Amino acid sequence: MFLCNACWPFNLVEEEKNGKFLGEVVALDAFNSEFDDYNSNLPSNKSGQTHLVFSSKRDKKEFLNLVYFPAQFTYDKRLGLEKPTQAINYDYLSEFAATDALAWRANGDFNVYGPKTLSFKYDLNTSGNVKDFMLFYADDSEGNMEIKYLIKNNIDGPFKFDILNSSKDDGYPSFSRSGDKIYFSSNRDGNFDIYELSIPRKENENIIVESLVNSKEYTLRKMEELSSPSDDKCPYFQDNMMVFVSDRPGGKGGQDIYYARYENGKWSAPMNAGTRINTANNEYRPIIPELSNFSYRLMVFSSDRPGGKGGYDLYMTGLTENR
Repeated sequence: MFLCNACWPFNLVEEEKNGKFLGEVVALDAFNSEFDDYNSNLPSNKSGQTHLVFSSKRDKKEFLNLVYFPAQFTYDKRLGLEKPTQAINYDYLSEFAATDALAWRANGDFNVYGPKTLSFKYDLNTSGNVKDFMLFYADDSEGNMEIKYLIKNNIDGPFKFDILNSSKDDGYPSFSRSGDKIYFSSNRDGNFDIYELSIPRKENENIIVESLVNSKEYTLRKMEELSSPSDDKCPYFQDNMMVFVSDRPGGKGGQDIYYARYENGKWSAPMNAGTRINTANNEYRPIIPELSNFSYRLMVFSSDRPGGKGGYDLYMTGLTENR
């Protein structure tokens, strides 16, 4: 993940490496298709090289399955995200290269939603030489959405994430860097709400797969401070910020993107992302990847707004000018 600056495009001036705020909403046409493309995941990185994994109907047509593409940030008049012109074999890509094979194993004649890669080396605050890598997602292979996971170098699975799942629809897990919080959405109480599962951790605890997915001690609560009587879905947590979608009253139409910050031990009131980002159509599954070279929050999301290639398409923009 942590690549040298040479991995950035060579024509960058120094100030651009720190991230000039992307005020436009940019269609990711290098990855979009005429079919529904949404539920993306962009892993943490500080380099130009990355990858994108998301749900699409381009292959199965009737079902959303995961597709994987290497990707590279580009700079011209504005920030872009394109397919790389050549493969670069750095530590970051070798760490996340298993995503393609894991995504293939997750797919089938059913819908697969909300992929989330988790590198214990880069995405969690662990000590020691921890090399575990996992892909989380949800599918409806048994009717309702269930959260599942696959583990790199483990031929078994998929495994059900039982401490999160219920008899209703559950999906979109997101993790704190300390491995002590897992956020997801569920309609177990009727409409979709945002839930928080808390796992007690010791200081400098070395997080392992078992302690994350099969913890014997945890608490689960609906996040009343973020949820509403409407549908609140697709939470994505990074550092001190949560993004999600909601069709609550007061929005711009359909599902809108909202965000909230966790500061001084409490969550701020959810803020609508505004008309620069939200439309009268639906915005869906926003993600805010950790980009260490950026001075602002970059967001990737999906929308069925007019002007796309068809159905839902992927878009990218700056969310807030400060992190």
